Amino acid sequence: MTDQASFLLYLWSHRAVYLGASPENDLHKHHAAQLCVGLEAPLRVREATNTEWLQTRAVLVPPDRPHEVDAGTGAIFTIYWEPESDDYPFKELGASLRTFPLSTEAVSVLASIGDAPADPSDVWTRCVSALGLQTYRAPEAIDPRVAVVLERIRQSSEQPHTLGSLATAVHLSPSRLSHLFSAQVGVALRRFIVWSRVRQAVRHALAGANLTQAAVAAGFSDAAHMSHSFRGMFGFAPSALFAHGINRRVFVVDDVA
Repeated sequence: MTDQASFLLYLWSHRAVYLGASPENDLHKHHAAQLCVGLEAPLRVREATNTEWLQTRAVLVPPDRPHEVDAGTGAIFTIYWEPESDDYPFKELGASLRTFPLSTEAVSVLASIGDAPADPSDVWTRCVSALGLQTYRAPEAIDPRVAVVLERIRQSSEQPHTLGSLATAVHLSPSRLSHLFSAQVGVALRRFIVWSRVRQAVRHALAGANLTQAAVAAGFSDAAHMSHSFRGMFGFAPSALFAHGINRRVFVVDDVA
């Protein structure tokens, strides 16, 4: 997958997988933790413009850590992961960039994900297996009140949902709903809402809306607001994904019951 004008993106409820050319090469930071792999050659990474480059095949970037990645014209594989989720595997990562050991076979498996679209659950299984990550979270029956909250967010992401309004709707205190939602869904309610709105905006953009229309339809005040939230999660603007002339394969996955 070497064409700079193409990319593959899987977007789940609190994590994402991207394959393609690096969409951002300036110094930046984002809240989602990042595991970045050079698929065709080692990449270079640094934490500030006045520090030395680190050359490595794969690097772990902690949440909110400034970094700059240079993959040249080669393709990269990247996982973005919400650090507040309970299946987040890098809780002991610390605050600095860290190299991530990968075999040649593992890199080949990750590169092959871009060969053809596949079932999202199969893609995720292949990713975590190749990376040697332990991310299993035992499924549990969703509490009917949490199910109501999930449905409200899915069906009306454009509404200004707050913890208080959602708690009132299901006759719980805000603190009780916050605890129950995190325990059952695996991610904080506030962060779930942000991911949900970004996912909805991407859906609208894929359906032909421009970024302003997609942003407003997903509950953002305008395109700048959506771009700020998107960049805060992933480190690059959504316009990089929806520019003209790009061959894009995007899968927005509903992975929460």
